[in-house]
Parts: sequence; structure tokens; C-alpha cells
Amino acid sequence: MRVLIFVLLFPVVAFAQNKVTIDFEFVDQEPQSVKQNARLELGLTLPDTLMKSIKEFIYGQPHQRTGLNPFVSWELDIKAHFKHRASGEKFTAIGFWYTEVQRNTSYNRWNYLHTELPFRVRYAPPKTGEWEVYFEVDVKGMPSYFSAPKTFNVVSSTYKGHVTYNKQTEYLERDGRTIIPTGVNLPFPSNKNNLMYSIDKEETLNVEVWEAYHDQVKRYIDQGGEYFRMFLHPSSTEIEFEEVGYYHSRQNFAWEIDRIIDLCEESNTLIQLDLMYHSYFMKLGDYHQFRFDFSDHWYDEKAWPFEDRTEISGYSRLLNTKTPSDMFLSELGMRYLKERARYIMARWGYSTSISNVELLCEPWHINENPYASDTPYDSLTKAGDIARKAIYEYHKQMSSFIKDSIQYNQKLLSAVGRFPAGKSNIYSHYTERDPDFIDSTWYLDEVDMITISYYSKSPEKMLISKTNSNNECGDNENSMACTVERLKRTYGKPVIMGEFDHGDDTYECSDYQGHYIDIMRSPYNGLVGHYVWAAFAIYDDTGRNEEVSWPRIIATKNYFNSDWFLNTVENKGVLGRQKEKFEQTNKDIVETQYIVTEDKSTAAGYVYNRTFNINTAAGMSLEQLAETPCALNAPVFSTPLSVSWKPQRMHVQGLQSFTKYRIVFYSYVDHAFIFQAEVRSSILGRLKLVHPVLIPEKTKNPLIWYRIEKMN
Repeated sequence: MRVLIFVLLFPVVAFAQNKVTIDFEFVDQEPQSVKQNARLELGLTLPDTLMKSIKEFIYGQPHQRTGLNPFVSWELDIKAHFKHRASGEKFTAIGFWYTEVQRNTSYNRWNYLHTELPFRVRYAPPKTGEWEVYFEVDVKGMPSYFSAPKTFNVVSSTYKGHVTYNKQTEYLERDGRTIIPTGVNLPFPSNKNNLMYSIDKEETLNVEVWEAYHDQVKRYIDQGGEYFRMFLHPSSTEIEFEEVGYYHSRQNFAWEIDRIIDLCEESNTLIQLDLMYHSYFMKLGDYHQFRFDFSDHWYDEKAWPFEDRTEISGYSRLLNTKTPSDMFLSELGMRYLKERARYIMARWGYSTSISNVELLCEPWHINENPYASDTPYDSLTKAGDIARKAIYEYHKQMSSFIKDSIQYNQKLLSAVGRFPAGKSNIYSHYTERDPDFIDSTWYLDEVDMITISYYSKSPEKMLISKTNSNNECGDNENSMACTVERLKRTYGKPVIMGEFDHGDDTYECSDYQGHYIDIMRSPYNGLVGHYVWAAFAIYDDTGRNEEVSWPRIIATKNYFNSDWFLNTVENKGVLGRQKEKFEQTNKDIVETQYIVTEDKSTAAGYVYNRTFNINTAAGMSLEQLAETPCALNAPVFSTPLSVSWKPQRMHVQGLQSFTKYRIVFYSYVDHAFIFQAEVRSSILGRLKLVHPVLIPEKTKNPLIWYRIEKMN
């Protein structure tokens, strides 16, 4: 028996003798008072021989580097193992290469500074009390260094925890409180040379543009904004583009994102973070983003008289291909993409201010050349099969890598798709018509949420057709609420609107009224959140400033996250909807949607006059509108008409029978009290919606919220 023990233990002893002890430090942190849910940062360096090899790689010849790559785990793998002593809870955080950066506004650049601790680990400890942590470092797959454990103490704080999903209420929550993320897209810093094509190959993002973006995020937070959506874009926020597996040249962008997350953590603001903007995997970038598409495809020198002089994607170079899907379908491409995700999660995945991580932006753009009308994802062709398979493979492997391999399970993961509306070929979800041609991403177990991108200027888009009673989804009903319910039932996941808007160039026509019409109706469709798209751009030369819509969006956020409304949705029994004609109109021009609590004592809803829309809100003549994107091909919706509750009466169904209720109505403009009525329900629990006149003007009340409460 003694011999056997010796044989079993000897390799362990020998193994331990080969490892070298290293030390680490707490960065700007007192170990005895680490704040709960706040960033704890640890730093370390490695022995001089290794650092010399790392610098050889970092400062070497692009695409031909030698030395030790600190960005990929098969060359250097740094991990910190955390353990909460009382509960035994454990977490392993990944170390990442860190460069201290400083803005140099005088020369319009970023200065890279020396740091004594070039490797960092970040964690937000969720429990108070005593913790311990130690490091392990593998070099080229071999265990090489370790540290002695150190202890630290976590104290309670005002920092909030990670966002989670409550399957019982079917809503997101934070620290046990339901939240309904309601906000805007603040996509990324941009100027004309980042969104538009630049013939200067060396031109880069201006420091002043990052300053402006930082200030914009701060203004949004200062005004009361709590939720926004942000992208990693090759022009300004991406960590990898020109060269695969090399992130040092983009440490300035990573440092700037650190500053944004700092802002959000201090105010408990939440970011929905998208890991990859769609131009990255397009053959030819849309919106003139030729500089940041996959390869060097070009379309028409007569239309745009410049050659494509910009750098191709590093993945195009690595794989020697001009087809973006090869990046997702090749083992080598996915190997490096996982390392990219590993770095992102190591640097920012700790943060409780990231509400969820979108794995990809608008995946239907895969292999697309919009200037040649080449959209393979939506075609029943071999090219379409390849495109859909590539998207599925990316999501399958990436979600499993994050959840299973590196185990950053504190983050919700979401996959983006289009809203299944109309007859267009949409293969991002299951359809009975084409069951064999779907991208099955939403079925993946590791994908927690469905993010939708949806644009439509129709005032009917929430409720196109209605069958059966108010509170049922008929077989042929075409409503957003029933479509969301089918998505939830099919995939078992909540649905959030990542982009929901009226479409390009419609915003100015209606003076941004379309934003308010949409966002004030959103939760009544079963959505768990909503981000308006066109609420970020500022064009000084034209006077356009989309920030003017912030106050109303933020006020709507406050309403949907109020105690009363949250109590209603947490105890929801049914969602209902109805639409009606008015007088002699030939279309349904008024609609209501509502949520009734399970005990039938309370309801919340809205009533909307559809003749107030981006067309009529514009204040233009029909002749003038015909020349704008706000024109509607429906005469009834182009003629403003005030709507009263009679003669076509609408009802809220599913309440208690023969019961007296109070209906309180709130203003479209400032959400202030405007009217209340006392009404008794019928024997079937139907309540007449005795609403004020819906006047289709910006300063009146074309849309009114209501609150229904049982009277004692």
C-alpha cells in the first residue's frame, strides 16, 4: 500500500516542483473593504524572460510576429481562482493583457503608457464576507507559475448585482426586483470617417469623438437614463480587426470602454452589449461602411469613384478568403473568434452593468452584398444553406464556449433575429411553411434571450388582425402580442426589442413622435424591454439632434419601472387587445392593449388613435409628405380624426363580474393625470373603456395610458 501511495503522489510532487511562485497585487483597492458587486481588480507581471518574449510579439512585424502571444490562451493562460469561505461559492476569472492609456487631445491621439502590472483580472464579488484568491499561469499549455492565496473582505454596498431572468414572472430582474429595460441605442463613437467611407487608409477615429461619446453617455445617465445598447464596431470599439489574435493596437478602444463601464457602474446603469457589428461579416458593408467589411469587394466605380484602399479584415487574410461565412465555418476561424470573446469576457464580463451579451448583430447580413442585391441568408439556395449554417454554428460554439468552457455564467446571452411579420422570407425562426430552411439558433440551450430588430412605419403594426376574444390568440391573428407569445412558447425564452423603430429618415418627418408611439405601447405585447434606435445622432450642420427624444423615453422608462406597474406585470393573468373602426371609417383606427392581473383586481393599458402617426405628426400637406419616407399608402391614416369612446365601444375583458372599477387616464405628453371614470363590469367581466377624446396632435393626447383598480 505504501508503494502505491508513493507512485500516485510522486507525479504531483514533481509537477509542483516545476512551477514557480509569482505574486499579484490589489489594484487601487483596500483588501479589507472590497465593495460587493463592484469591480475588484488584481494585477501581476511575469518574469523578465517571459516579458521579453511577449514584447517581441507585441512590437513585431504584423502578421509575421514571433515571441509569446499574450492574447491567446494556448500560448498564455492566466487564471485567478476565487472562493467565498462561508458559502464555498467559487469562480475562476481570466487574466488579460492591459495597457494604461491616456488621451492626448493636443495631437489627437492616445498615448500608451508603461504599467508595472500588464496583466489584470477583474471580478465583482457577489457575497459579503471573507474571500480568498490565488493565481495559476500556463505557458504554451504547461502549468508554469502559481501564487500563494490571499484573502480579502467584501462589504455591503449600493452597487447592484447581475441581471437574471425570472422564469416565474417571465421578466428580467436585478437583485430580486423586476426591471423592464426601456431606453435607447448609443451604438458607438462615430464621425463621418467611421460611418462613411474614407479614402485615407491611415485615417483613424478622432480622440474628440470618443470624448463626445463619453459625454453623451454621461448626459443620458444624468437625465435619468438607466438602459442603453452598445456595439463593438471595428471603427471605434472593436478589439480585433486588422490582425487576428492581436489586440494591442486597439488597447486605446478597450481603455475607453473601461471608462464607459466606470460611468455605468457608478450609477447602476445597464448596457446591452453586442459583441460584433454586422459589417464585420458582410462582403460589402452597408451604409458606406466599406472600410469595415470583411474583404475588398467593390461595387461601382462610377457611383463611388475610389478604389477600396482600406485594410481587409484579419480573418479574410488569415483564411485567404473573401467569403465571410468561412470565418464561422472553419475550425481556425472559430478558434480565434473564441479567443476574442475570451478577452472581452475577461475584461468586461465581470461587470454587473452589462445586462446581457448579444453574440452577433443582425446575422441575416452574413455574406451580403447589398449593392448587388445579394442576400443569401434569405434565399432557398446552396448559398442560403451555407449562410444559415454559419450563423447557427457561430452561436452554437460561442454560447457553449462562454457558458461551458470559460464558465462566465453570470451573463445572460442573447441572439438577434428579425420579427416574424408579413410574408418576407425570414429564416431566423421556425415556420411551418419552410421548416427545413431555418437557422435554429434560438433553440440553443445556452442562448438565454431573443433580441429582435424590427422596423415598420405602419400605425397598425402592433395589431394588424384580430380574431377570437380580446384575451385569446386566434389561429389567424396577426398581432405583436401573439407573435411574441408564439416565440416564447416555441423557444422558451423572453423577447426584447434591441432595435424598434419606424425606419431610416422617418424620424425628422414626425419630430420623433414615432419613438413615443412605439415605446409607450411596448410591454403590453409581452416584451421584456425595448431600445429605440434613432436617439443618438447629433448633426450640428443641420440642427438635427435625436437627444430631444430622451426626456419622453426616460419618463416612459420610469412609468414601466414604477412599483405599481411592476406589481401588475409580476402578477399578470392575461394580455388583451382590441381594435375598432370609428364612425364611417373603412379601417380600424383605434386600438387598446392591456394587462390584467391574475386576481382580476387591477389592469394597466393604453388606448391609441392610429390617425396620429409619423405621417400626420409631420404637419405637412399630403403633397409634401409624398416626397418623404413618412408617406403612408393608406388615406384613412393620412387624415387626422379625433376619436371618442362612443359609438364603437372598446372593452377590457377578464375582470371580476359585476364589480365597480376606477379607470385613471394619463397624458401622452407628460404622463400626468388627465381624467378618471368609475365603471361597473358586466356579468362576463367586461369593462367599457370610457376614455377621453383622443386628439391626434403632438401637444394633445392621441395615446393615453390607463390604470384600472377595483374599488372597495
